[in-house]
Amino acid sequence: MKVLVVNQGLAKRIRQRLPQEIEIITPQQGDDQEIATLAADADIILATRLSPDVARAASNLKLLQKTGAGVDDIPFDAFNPDVLVANTSGANPTPLAEGALALILALAKHVIPRHNTFKTGRSGPPGVTLKDKKAGIIGMGSIGTEVAKRLQAFEMDILAVRRSPNPELKESLGLKFLGGRGDLDHVMKESDFLVVTVPLTPETRGMIGEHQIRLMKPTAFIVNVARAAIIQEEPLYTALKEERIAGAALDVWWKPHFWDPFWNPEGADASNYPYWELPNVICTPHNIGSTDTRSDAGLEIMVENILRIRDGRPPINPVDTKLRY
Repeated sequence: MKVLVVNQGLAKRIRQRLPQEIEIITPQQGDDQEIATLAADADIILATRLSPDVARAASNLKLLQKTGAGVDDIPFDAFNPDVLVANTSGANPTPLAEGALALILALAKHVIPRHNTFKTGRSGPPGVTLKDKKAGIIGMGSIGTEVAKRLQAFEMDILAVRRSPNPELKESLGLKFLGGRGDLDHVMKESDFLVVTVPLTPETRGMIGEHQIRLMKPTAFIVNVARAAIIQEEPLYTALKEERIAGAALDVWWKPHFWDPFWNPEGADASNYPYWELPNVICTPHNIGSTDTRSDAGLEIMVENILRIRDGRPPINPVDTKLRY
């Protein structure tokens, strides 16, 4: 069985955990032409992102194993219909949940404006008390759940939206409100801090637009650690520039690979709008969940799925190719 691992560093870690009879192949240059050639007879591909050309070339493919949770940059329509897709969702939600909390606190306490005004002798704007405020969480998967647990330590009321509301989850987490997609407007209107953790799918793309943003309190903040395209780009920028909402922290971008010269050779900005110039916005380059400790939870899922495909068993963490999460 051949396993194509696009990332060379990951290939070495995978090799150490698999029987020798499983062949690991990896590109040297990493361009689409080389990857497509290697993909032609691969049984499994491990990749962060993949082009449609590579997907079409992978005629022998049984499993596309995503090396992360989000699958919005996987060309589902280019694969043969019998190809399975799996991800590493839920492998290690704690670092990203902590990152979201850091952004919430930085916004609430105006950390960056206070830093910027320090050398001028001015004290900066007053902060916001989290106690008794309402936190809205859009998407209550593993990351949203961990965010909710941490915000409760600040004695906040938690309102949340998920695709399939679960009364048991509401009770176990002590949520003030848990609704479905139809309750998005309610959560947008009531929240003092809105945290976006929902996956990007055809259903959630652009789900927060002009209408929803206008429902927000003028004192409300929004934090996005999921995918940028869940929020419509221009309405959010305009609302922040006009100060119709208090601020935002963005760890995700509408041009997600702006830092990668291979995927963005022209060096395009992360957004069509200069969010980073606005004083009420915190911008981070999609790495707020990075820490000094490495979890092998995602790696263990990938290794397990390789062995499962070898043995003719279904993978864990399968992705619904219609719902695309």
